[in-house]
Amino acid sequence: MKSLDEISRLSAEDLERIGADESIPIPEDLPSRVYSAVSGRSRRVKIGSIAAAAAVVLAGGFFLSRQPSPKDTFDDPYLAYAAVEKALAMVEGKVSKSIDKVEQASVPIEKVYYWK
Repeated sequence: MKSLDEISRLSAEDLERIGADESIPIPEDLPSRVYSAVSGRSRRVKIGSIAAAAAVVLAGGFFLSRQPSPKDTFDDPYLAYAAVEKALAMVEGKVSKSIDKVEQASVPIEKVYYWK
């Protein structure tokens, strides 16, 4: 019996010649064995797909049912505006800090070396 590596190195003509060789015995139950192997695998794939879909649906339902509804935390609109300004000032500070780090890291390239 040939190994998988030997079979992969055969040409198409060699494979056709081997397939047409009637001296090679073919088991009587080969079609039913192939069908049962393929149908068994496809049955496992179907069951796995159904299980995965059920898990996704259950996880989605659990996530949507556990999500709290948003609350209004400010009664005074001026306090809400002040909180928004404070949050935006914090974001602006972090963005400008990161821009400074990028500018420090991006030193202009003055000379390019080529390897030969």
